[in-house]
Amino acid sequence: MEEEKVTIKTIAKIANVSHTTVSRALNDSPLVKEETKKKIRELAAKMNYTPNLNAKALVEQKSFIIVVYFTDMADGTSPSFMSAVIHQIKDQLPKGYEIAVDSFASLRRAKQSINLRFDGALVVSQSASDDEYIEQLAETGKPVVVLNRKIDRDDLYNYSSDDYAGTTSALNYLLRMGHRDIAMIAGRKDFASAKLRCQAFYDVLKANDIAVRQDWMLQGNYSIDSGYKAMEDILNAGDLPSCVFAANDDMAMGAIRACEDYGFKVPEDISFIGFDDNAYSQYYNPRITTIKKPTSEITHYGIGVLKALIDNKQPELPRFENLKPALVVRDSVKKLK
Repeated sequence: MEEEKVTIKTIAKIANVSHTTVSRALNDSPLVKEETKKKIRELAAKMNYTPNLNAKALVEQKSFIIVVYFTDMADGTSPSFMSAVIHQIKDQLPKGYEIAVDSFASLRRAKQSINLRFDGALVVSQSASDDEYIEQLAETGKPVVVLNRKIDRDDLYNYSSDDYAGTTSALNYLLRMGHRDIAMIAGRKDFASAKLRCQAFYDVLKANDIAVRQDWMLQGNYSIDSGYKAMEDILNAGDLPSCVFAANDDMAMGAIRACEDYGFKVPEDISFIGFDDNAYSQYYNPRITTIKKPTSEITHYGIGVLKALIDNKQPELPRFENLKPALVVRDSVKKLK
């Protein structure tokens, strides 16, 4: 092969490993087995591979920055969720480090590539549309940890929330409380969490011989305003549900406000259950019954693994874990006779 055509991707394809593994092997990372390192080094020598020294210098230069990427900060990521994640990351940063926050949607809109000036990346992923950027991050050979969504690759550390199990828990609680006329305000259609929560909603109702009313299935985008508008549509549809499952607490708060503005009492006339257990749900009136998403645990796992990888250490945590949410009972669900 001609020398100028041989890249890390070329070696990865022949060795049947990821680009990240090749990069780490050539940089003598302890995260790669010695046998694999030897195989990759022999291939690189045989193919006359010459590293791009400028790119290598850029990659290896310490910046003391951890970059945090969200899917889309302008649409679909509630301010309460984003604020909680950022504060938790800041509280656990390695000494001397700062964070830079961006979104893949903003890169896509500006037609920009990722900035390589970071020592490690945390991706708070909500959609499969992130995969192309996750691949770009992985190709740098730098530490990358993906949070919030289960991804279809096993070469990166990945920690997510079991949104299906959480929604199942919410619906089973409503059934125990006597509710069968249940509406839903869902999140953004292209977000993995929204798909899982909708699927669980349909599955639980079907398992209990309850028909899903399409006029009670409304779409939001995880914002308070979208919850308010969706609830207006439900209130104007005719028959009213006894309870509304909102796919996050922000939308639940907006929907409860809509009920109050239309003269309905919560939970006396309509009950509500949310998802996430954001910082305001326990102080809202009424205090919101919700599903506590394990955001702090997910973030703790992510930053802990990233610290180890930056220091070229083997993380003690498993490569993937789907953490279970928990039901938090407060005041927004009425028990029916």
